[in-house]
Amino acid sequence: MSTVEHYSFYDGLPEGKWTRILLLEPGAYDDPVSCSLYLTPFQSAEYEAISYVWGSTQDTDSVVCQGLEIDVTANLVQSLRQVRYADRPRHLWVDALCINQRDLQEKAFHVNMMGEIYSHAWRVVICLGDDGHSGEAARIAFNAIQDYNRLAAKYMTELRIVDGSGWKPADDEGGYGLITGERLLPAVQIFKKPWFGRVWVLQEVGLAREVLLAYGRSTINFTEIMDFAQAWAQTGNDFPGVYFSSGLISGLFNHVWATYAESVDQSWYRSSFILTTSARQVMRTNKPEFQDVLFKARHIQKATDPRDFVYAFLGHPLAKSDDGQLLVEADYERTMTELRLLLFSRLSERSLRFLGLTWHKVPEDLSKGPSWCPYLDARRPWTMNGRYDASRDESLLTQATNIQPRVVDSCLETSVYIIDTVFLCGSIAGGEPSLDGGAQAEDADAHRLATEAALFNRPSIAEEYWALLEATERSHNLAYADKALAFASTLLHACDADDKDPASIARSFSDFCKEHCPTIQNRLEKHEWLNQWASAKTHFIPFVPRTASSIKGEKFFTTKKGYWYWNKYPVDQARRFDMHHSICPDTPGDKAS
Repeated sequence: MSTVEHYSFYDGLPEGKWTRILLLEPGAYDDPVSCSLYLTPFQSAEYEAISYVWGSTQDTDSVVCQGLEIDVTANLVQSLRQVRYADRPRHLWVDALCINQRDLQEKAFHVNMMGEIYSHAWRVVICLGDDGHSGEAARIAFNAIQDYNRLAAKYMTELRIVDGSGWKPADDEGGYGLITGERLLPAVQIFKKPWFGRVWVLQEVGLAREVLLAYGRSTINFTEIMDFAQAWAQTGNDFPGVYFSSGLISGLFNHVWATYAESVDQSWYRSSFILTTSARQVMRTNKPEFQDVLFKARHIQKATDPRDFVYAFLGHPLAKSDDGQLLVEADYERTMTELRLLLFSRLSERSLRFLGLTWHKVPEDLSKGPSWCPYLDARRPWTMNGRYDASRDESLLTQATNIQPRVVDSCLETSVYIIDTVFLCGSIAGGEPSLDGGAQAEDADAHRLATEAALFNRPSIAEEYWALLEATERSHNLAYADKALAFASTLLHACDADDKDPASIARSFSDFCKEHCPTIQNRLEKHEWLNQWASAKTHFIPFVPRTASSIKGEKFFTTKKGYWYWNKYPVDQARRFDMHHSICPDTPGDKAS
């Protein structure tokens, strides 16, 4: 058997916007899959588009296409079985077969047209594959979801949806009734399917007119699936052992899918009260930029080719300039460095918020392209928020110094203010992180344990950092009234609730110093530091485990204005400035590169 890429049935596409449509022959669920391809002008094509996970190329099955038996991924065969009619053919657009995957130019052509392909389809069908129980698990799951949604509809008012407040069924009205954890278990398994982690699905669904989800041998309107996720995200989990990442799934809708449609009334979710209300709230309160679409749903999205973290969103309205041209066109011959430079050069003409995503952990990172261009797999979207804007939306620069951002060769030139200057730096807690992202993730526990060991060592790494504070204090005035409390809070990355309980922070820090930091403890005892909280009630803070988790892989440093920080999650006024040294000039108003 041969693989589909080697077959000669891929005639070249005619000039203009043409594509191939797959004609799926009818058959029973377990019959062999037979299909053919035909060329058609894009605008006259009538078809449904399939959204599925390709799966491993090592796990294959066969179909008959153009009269030839070929190997394709087992996931594709399963998807075609799911959508096949028993009594009539079905016209489909399926990327793996409708695109000649070995022709990079044709592949790029289709990727650039992907937005039109999915928006033109009269329906998108999501294929999740077999449920492993001959269709019974899917049937039970869909019934449970629909029952849950009917109950949630009684309590999910517009006010609750808008303000995000929780809901629970009233006990005097029967509570959850027939909805049990046992019934919900198959339902939540749906959200753990690989499809929800595929980056391309965001565009495939976002642009759709109608969306149907196929699972096992059953189908359901996708609005029911997302209604369930949104409603679940706004209530406490009353079913022990039943869990899925509802917040992340809900975020896919709020941050991405809700931003595709120009009008809620023309969207695939127009029949859902919950989703239309959520989408209108997003439109009222947010003005997303293209970088928000690219990065805000990145926590669970994966791509085999990292360039697809950009190309998978080229159908989004924000991917186009005012004249309707794409900011970036798909080109699989373009390197990652070239793509990053091109993308962020174009985005810099709109906004520099993406600079909050730049993050270099090791010197080798600086050899992978311009230092000011974020990596496409960045997963820290909150760093694009306003705390990285030193101006706080105020016009701080004069007309003479306020130059528009521009890219010259590979350097970004812009106007900035220097807020502070790094004075002294300590060693990296736990040592240098792994250069390999996958190894780094797998080695997270080992890195944390190495940091714990550094805290326990004699001398402790905390004493090394304390010595930097004292050296800074001798040269510059410190900005903190209570040096010890500020230091302890920095080690813990204390914020929010902990800030209101300094006694607990102080107690946990003092207990740690008694055992492992005699230099610091001598200073605390000399100044009777802990006495000011002698009568305060405290709660237990596991100082070493929490500190190790907070600082592993981070570099501690002090500044000439008497502050100290880690590379991220800066304490106190560090939140008012951006530490991206690669774009900071030597004097205010100078060009930076």
